[in-house]
Amino acid sequence: MAIRPLRTAAVITLGVLALAACGGSNDTAQDGNAAADSPAGESSPGGDEARTLPDSEPGSDSDPGTDSDTESESGAGDEQPEAEPGSGSSDDEGSVRAAQPGWCATDSLAASLSPLNAAAGQRYAALVLTNTSDAACRTQGWPGLSLETGEGDTIPTTTVRDDSREPAQLTIEPGASAWAQLHWTVVAGDEDPADGSCGPDPSTLEVIPPDQESATPADWELGQVCGAGRIEALPLASGSGPAE
Repeated sequence: MAIRPLRTAAVITLGVLALAACGGSNDTAQDGNAAADSPAGESSPGGDEARTLPDSEPGSDSDPGTDSDTESESGAGDEQPEAEPGSGSSDDEGSVRAAQPGWCATDSLAASLSPLNAAAGQRYAALVLTNTSDAACRTQGWPGLSLETGEGDTIPTTTVRDDSREPAQLTIEPGASAWAQLHWTVVAGDEDPADGSCGPDPSTLEVIPPDQESATPADWELGQVCGAGRIEALPLASGSGPAE
């Protein structure tokens, strides 16, 4: 009967040890579950610095902006096409402009008049401008006209541009000429004096070449100009008259 209590105590002791062992195991599992339940990406202070990678060297394979990308955007390394001759570069255009003669100045032109076939009350003449300089020059368009008396008084004159022919740019070589047909009437009209005259007889025709401001004189021996000094002129053409 004395032995039974001892066995009971031994059983109780073993049970206490077993419970202690089970309690330690549960604590470890709970700690592990707590670590697993922590939010993703959280780390202890200083953990981010420990994971930071060193910056890549410029131009290295790991650099996001590679040299090939830069060349692609800037076009570096691409071969540039060579300009073809006669492609209209500024140098070519400058050479063409330099090769062209300048515009005809008034002092390089001499003016003269030649009568053409007349009609009833209508008069025609060829106004000829001759290059008296030693260099070629250019001209284009209509001349300006002004009649004068022998005393040098100005007679009211109206130059009317006849645009039935397109003006063309002309090159006049030294000694060569350009000409324009002139047309006027000798029949007095309402715009002329009431006595039926057409004013004084002109003695000189002052001719202003195209794009110039001064005039060169031509002798006028073609009589009065009626219609208040109205003279119609065609644009200048090459030569010295319609026969050419």
